Amino acid sequence: METPTADYLDLIDPLRDASRKLVREWGFLRPTVAGAGLSQAAAHCLIEMGDYGRRDFPDLLDLLKVTRSQLGTILAELLSVGHIRPDDPQGAADERRETYYSLTPAGRRVLAAINTYVHNQVYSALAEAPPGTGPDIASAFRLYASALEKIRASSTSVPVASPALTPCASPVLSSSPFPIPRASVPELNIVPGYLPGILARTLEMHMDYYAPIYGWGAPFEAGFGHSLKTLIERLDQPVNHAWSAVLKTPDSPKPRIVGTIFVNGESCGVGVAKLRAFIVDSEVRSLGAGRKLFNAAMDFIRSVGFTECRLETFRALTVARKLYEGEGFKVVRKYWPEGYTKGVQEMEYVWHPSSSSTTL
Repeated sequence: METPTADYLDLIDPLRDASRKLVREWGFLRPTVAGAGLSQAAAHCLIEMGDYGRRDFPDLLDLLKVTRSQLGTILAELLSVGHIRPDDPQGAADERRETYYSLTPAGRRVLAAINTYVHNQVYSALAEAPPGTGPDIASAFRLYASALEKIRASSTSVPVASPALTPCASPVLSSSPFPIPRASVPELNIVPGYLPGILARTLEMHMDYYAPIYGWGAPFEAGFGHSLKTLIERLDQPVNHAWSAVLKTPDSPKPRIVGTIFVNGESCGVGVAKLRAFIVDSEVRSLGAGRKLFNAAMDFIRSVGFTECRLETFRALTVARKLYEGEGFKVVRKYWPEGYTKGVQEMEYVWHPSSSSTTL
């Protein structure tokens, strides 16, 4: 990468000015695009899905650069108007199929209208440009977009949805003669035991994750909330425990729970523990909050001397499953539950001290 110089400062304002004009002229400030009746985010999602016919939830997260909650809102908008549909999870050939979405005939018609609108807009703009400059314009766009993408890909910051935690400059810029101030590093701590608000935050994080994807509502929240409430009431027992990932930032110094994990040492019999309610807010996954919470729970399980640990998870949660399997958890059962989780395959894991494959 070229070392930044003072000349770069002269380019910042013109590029920002041009970018603002592009946003306005492309219509990104309008409620909808191309008369499609869709939000800008939903229209963009439709375009990305149209390139391949169908996309899964993790792919869309990566492509659109939004948070999980924001993507859930986008998908809910497209589902509500009948432009996309989820594939049948029970007919899945691979373990992530249950998170795939594809375009409906109505969605393809709307996408065709959007593409026609954008094509005409680009064609008209090139026709107004000075003769012979079209290739230069295309090249400049590609280079600038690629540079922005490289900065984002190499960043160690948390998702862009949390600007207070995002560094303002790359490592190269910060060491240049013209440094741009960085935001202070967020402070993440794993706190054992009960914390005020732990039930509400655990429920909120679960609903933020599952409601947009699977549409789980009141039955899930009430049932899961009741079972977690009874466990929290028994945290004074030495075989039960809880840990919270707590975040503090310079702009928000009040500690906030951004992840949880529980151990229930009573429900499965003597000497058997069960991991419960393991979840991490999307904004801190890059900080290793999940691994830290899991390590704390497993250290506790070993120190107490449990002879077995069980957990249940969904097949689609591949990242969490890799974490469990790396610790020596083995799959003992796969099943399709009834009730509010119907249609989502669950997996039961079991761990024994002799099967542990890592030292945490």
